Amino acid sequence: MTDWNAEVETIRRRRAERTKVGPGERPAVVVVDFQRAFTEHENIGPGTAVALEHTQRLLTAARAADVPVIYLVMILDDLDDRMLAQRVRSSLTERCLRGDPWTEISPVVPPAPQDHVVEKTVASGFWRTRLDDLLAELGVDELVMTGTSTSGCVRATVVDAAYRSLRVSVVEECCDDFRVLSGETSLWDMQDRFGDVVSLDETLERFAARAAGPGRTADDAAVHA
Repeated sequence: MTDWNAEVETIRRRRAERTKVGPGERPAVVVVDFQRAFTEHENIGPGTAVALEHTQRLLTAARAADVPVIYLVMILDDLDDRMLAQRVRSSLTERCLRGDPWTEISPVVPPAPQDHVVEKTVASGFWRTRLDDLLAELGVDELVMTGTSTSGCVRATVVDAAYRSLRVSVVEECCDDFRVLSGETSLWDMQDRFGDVVSLDETLERFAARAAGPGRTADDAAVHA
């Protein structure tokens, strides 16, 4: 019988040892599907609230550093707009019709006035959306990824970003997947093939350094905050 705890530990070790691509110079934070449909449903675990709280911290740091924040949200005008598999099988996307309260972004991580909201109808944030144009307009070369689910819409967006030769940093503590094993294997898969899996602490440190500006340290920024 497979010892899944041992398998997860092996995955995490391999992930830590994998060579990283490295960050870009012009990052944007991307928040994937942190909507009520995906953060308040009946199958969520304790990790959902934790990921939301961590993301709230990350967003505060990003805005202080003038790093753009982009929300990807699932909004459907018709349930037939979904991918075939979602139309055939029962899916939480059934709660994502335009105007349904389930589509609202979680109040734990509300958009700020300067943030950007991009609507999508499938897992990837790039498919038939304005995300490509927005990233070009903002001059972004790196996506700092957060959201849900790690194995679904986060991973799909990461894969499409990699195909565009964008640098990708997936903030582990800011991603959530109630399919725990799927989330773990997807983090490994993304680190192995498509981008980097990074910690919240190192990302907060990066943003603090950006907020500090040239010639100042992250500690200086904290003192003057």
